Amino acid sequence: MRAMNRPASAIAAIALVTTLASAGCHDLLETGLTGAVITLVDSGPPLRDARTFALPDTIIELESSVINLDHANDATLTARIRNHLLMLGWIDVTFDTAAPRPDVLLLTVATTRIQTGVMYSDWYGSWGYLPYWSPAVSSSWGWGAPTGAVPYSFPAGTLLVTMLDLRAQEETTQQIPLLWAAAIDGVASASSATTERALEGLDQAFTQSPYLTRIP
Repeated sequence: MRAMNRPASAIAAIALVTTLASAGCHDLLETGLTGAVITLVDSGPPLRDARTFALPDTIIELESSVINLDHANDATLTARIRNHLLMLGWIDVTFDTAAPRPDVLLLTVATTRIQTGVMYSDWYGSWGYLPYWSPAVSSSWGWGAPTGAVPYSFPAGTLLVTMLDLRAQEETTQQIPLLWAAAIDGVASASSATTERALEGLDQAFTQSPYLTRIP
């Protein structure tokens, strides 16, 4: 799994997370699964001072999604996020009606797409001459496929986790600062492999975000 951790302003973070949601990442995991994890952070005082959080146990699908996801595992995925935060020292006030407004709100969303592409017949430059070809084979040869190219498509998706700073809601700009975000690529169905990939991706997202640790 390719893992990337980048500092970014809130606006840049949103742009980069959106970019991952619209692009395919398909690196081979040691487990045989595919996917990528990108985390982004605005590591200023607001994040360092945050202690309490709220986390709805529902995963929302973005309007741009092209595949209807099965939400049977929403609670499992959000529970994994919650457990990581608790282990890092955060205080969960999601269901505490007597508690004041939490410092941050975590929202989990999923977006899906049909990834398309074309494989062209320029294979000779990579493989070169092999003894399996006849002596006449050269770089001028190509695949025996129509138009010399093979189109492909497959369903792909991204799970996004965003941490919003509820203490700094800007009425003039109508924006809520984004403090941290994680994007896990490889969510496309309700299969056990997809759930395993998402859970493993969430684990990786928190592993590469040690700055989320709260010191008592």
